[in-house]
Amino acid sequence: MGNLTKTPLSEASLVVHSDNMSRKVNGFCLTCKTYGEIIDCRLDLMKNGRTRAHGFCGQEGCAGKISKIVS
Repeated sequence: MGNLTKTPLSEASLVVHSDNMSRKVNGFCLTCKTYGEIIDCRLDLMKNGRTRAHGFCGQEGCAGKISKIVS
């Protein structure tokens, strides 16, 4: 086995730029306890290399935040 080294990330999460997502992402809102579409969805690359979608709950009257690991 060779030496395995990890490249340190300077930021906690790196923003993946995707202004117009081709698919809608649904998630579970912990505030209103329902599944729904994530409004103002943004993708972040986490330290472990996985992608996270996050935004706000799509239910009317709810201001909860939704976060979901998508890959």
